[in-house]
Amino acid sequence: MYKAVYGEGTNHNHIAESYRGIADVYTDTGEYTKSLHYLTLSLDMTKAIHGDNITHIDIAYTYHKLGRLYHNTGQYTHSVHCYNMALVQRDRCNTAHLPLYTAVLVSLSSTLFSSSDYKHDKGLLLLALKHLHTDYCKGTRANICQLLGQCCLHLRQYRKCWKYLYSALCYYESLPSSNWKMKSLAQVHLYISYLCLHLGHVSQAIEHSELALDLVESVLVDRDNITPELTRLYTDITHMILGLYSTLTLYIDI
Repeated sequence: MYKAVYGEGTNHNHIAESYRGIADVYTDTGEYTKSLHYLTLSLDMTKAIHGDNITHIDIAYTYHKLGRLYHNTGQYTHSVHCYNMALVQRDRCNTAHLPLYTAVLVSLSSTLFSSSDYKHDKGLLLLALKHLHTDYCKGTRANICQLLGQCCLHLRQYRKCWKYLYSALCYYESLPSSNWKMKSLAQVHLYISYLCLHLGHVSQAIEHSELALDLVESVLVDRDNITPELTRLYTDITHMILGLYSTLTLYIDI
């Protein structure tokens, strides 16, 4: 429709924004090649609109979306590059755009976590937490605390791991009921289970794993809620429980 209004071959912010919206739909449905096509169109058009002055917040938003897309396809080097470009664009803009800044830092940390760069990851998350307003979305704060807990677990900083995971648990619990909340709580309980196992508390590890399983199963009751991410989480939890009961059996036999 925008093309009909502005004419074919016209570069306009509304058309570029529409391309980003179409890309989001394809990303949600897992059609990443099509999503990449429309994000590239959006990025090229936005750069064409602003000419030599390619510093613009819309470019930063597009690079952020590209980074998430590459992360979803396992292309972590490209993902990190796009996130860094988003941060460069944001830094050059006159306004702070703190929500975008925080979102990019969290997204970048997720990619670094997937690359096992836990120390760098933790530093970015602490920076994101520092710039987060006190009254900002509890869900975002919970996500950051959860990721910090995961990093600290891998860095064997167990006291800090518990501190952040417990904070994430409290933040998630305070949110209205939703499938996203149930899934997030399940993830936290699974990592608390990992922490308990590292500390030798097998019974507590089983308790938290079973809590995680109950939460995921409550979401999976409706088959429309099944996603690849939720399926992976369910598999991780069931494998953890089986491993824990095997460990407990060994203890009893001894």
